[in-house]
Amino acid sequence: MPIDNTTLDDMAEKIAGGLKLLGHVKTEAQSQVRTVLESTLEQMDVVTDERMAVTEALLAKTREEITELEARVKALEAKLKQ
Repeated sequence: MPIDNTTLDDMAEKIAGGLKLLGHVKTEAQSQVRTVLESTLEQMDVVTDERMAVTEALLAKTREEITELEARVKALEAKLKQ
């Protein structure tokens, strides 16, 4: 699963900056840290904000449909009792 590049870049930059590396060494370290972070997060199956928002929207729609179906079932049961 792809991870948000901005988040990875930000995390890698903060880690590399924390090591107080300078110049080319910092850029190289930042790239390596980003690679390690991306690999680790993919193994952890981290969910992106976008994917979570889509899942939440689908869940909300499903709940609405279930509520509507429950109402229809109750109405049909009431008709059967008459």
